[in-house]
Amino acid sequence: MAHLLDWLSSLPAGERDAAVERYLAIATPQPSHDSPGEHLVGYHASGLSAIVRTLVDVPVATDDVFVDLGAGLGKVVMLARLLTGATARGIEIQPVLVDRARAAASALGIDASFTEADVRDADLDDGTVFFLYAPFTGPVLADVLERMHAVAKRRSIVVCALGVDLERDARWLAPRPSDAFWLTIYDSMVPGVPARPLPARSSPGSLAETIVFERV
Repeated sequence: MAHLLDWLSSLPAGERDAAVERYLAIATPQPSHDSPGEHLVGYHASGLSAIVRTLVDVPVATDDVFVDLGAGLGKVVMLARLLTGATARGIEIQPVLVDRARAAASALGIDASFTEADVRDADLDDGTVFFLYAPFTGPVLADVLERMHAVAKRRSIVVCALGVDLERDARWLAPRPSDAFWLTIYDSMVPGVPARPLPARSSPGSLAETIVFERV
């Protein structure tokens, strides 16, 4: 983790996303941003600063199962695996993106998996931390929230949402206080289910802070 963060933090803030995407071999060609279906949002890559902040603030641990819903080219999943050691997997409906994510992870020897599926049908049962960057809206989002609620009835989960507000449609999710503009981290709150035990949060360190706050 330190080696990768050290390299990224040494770069100008505006160059880090492009650099890490080249490192992961997903920089080119850029996929289409067209919607793959009704209420589905087209490809948009998550920013490095938001990804690192998510991993630090949860915090994602080695015994977590991190699941990216709408994983695109796998940037979030691969970084989650590299930076935390957690089991990391992505679910993506577009086969061309899944193929590229698998190829990139294999070429770099990153132990992460990618499933080609509609999230409404995919297996979510093992997930402990879920990430979504506004991959769907309306009834699709409502259906996926219900599926995550079913998981939360068995054990507590964390849902990390970038660019989407989940509180209105999921009263069982409690947002954590945060000064982040785009990112909201939610803890599941289901009667009878013990809350996720949170380790004492240590300082993320200067390297992570440099990336999170896009310092030079």
